[in-house]
Amino acid sequence: MKKLFALALAVVMSLSMVACGGGTEEEPKSTIDKILEAGYITVAISPDFAPSEFKDPNTGEVMGTDVVFAEYIADYISKKYDKPVELKIKEMDFAACQAAVATNSVNFSLNGYADTDERKQNYILPGPYAILKMEDDSYHGALVKKGVELKTADDFKGLQIACQQASLQYNLAMAQLPIEDMPEIKFIDNLTTGAMMVATDKVDAVIMTNGSAAPLIANADNLEMAEFQFVYESDGTHALVNIDEVELGQLIDEALKAANDELDYDTIYKDMTDKALSLGLEVN
Repeated sequence: MKKLFALALAVVMSLSMVACGGGTEEEPKSTIDKILEAGYITVAISPDFAPSEFKDPNTGEVMGTDVVFAEYIADYISKKYDKPVELKIKEMDFAACQAAVATNSVNFSLNGYADTDERKQNYILPGPYAILKMEDDSYHGALVKKGVELKTADDFKGLQIACQQASLQYNLAMAQLPIEDMPEIKFIDNLTTGAMMVATDKVDAVIMTNGSAAPLIANADNLEMAEFQFVYESDGTHALVNIDEVELGQLIDEALKAANDELDYDTIYKDMTDKALSLGLEVN
């Protein structure tokens, strides 16, 4: 009996050693390792906000200041690890870009993201890069039909407003307007659609910058910017990375810091503005 027990124990130990004898299991590859192995990094971009990101209507090429920075990130990673890394642009709307980052469908996103409290809780925000400096006469406000007076936040009570989903303007509206006394905010895919909704009385106002509103007002004699202005100070533009991708977030932050030192943002901004205008696109 003792011999049988000893034999059984020896077999168990032998099997255990065989299972473990091949060494420890390989650690799962990091996202950076996967990027280097694949030879490309993916970025989500919504090309509807020239000159930051826009699409050539003739060729379909996505370009803009954010694309220049995204290409720099890919090149920076390539040089850092001495392996070829290309940039693959995944085109989608603004809200979908953020969802793609959250679900790890893409590696990161560049869309002129502001550093909001909500985003800090849900994403890693490398940057800032391409620091935005609002001119003295630039502001975030509301596009309305002529004759609609909005001077204070209380004037929005009972009004139907619209804005782009998950945008800075949405956050400003939620923070500074009497939302509890207003209908649910309507979301729009682009500002041109929003202007048409105001003109046709489908909404009372669309939240946007006066710079974005200027070309819309120029093409519609019944629209104007309301007197009301949101309180806002920009501390720069940020990338968006999945909150669990700490190592990748640090790498992209490192790349953007280098980009701030090496790239002439003013020149890039002017070149992309000229390019967008030459294509007949609206420039924000």
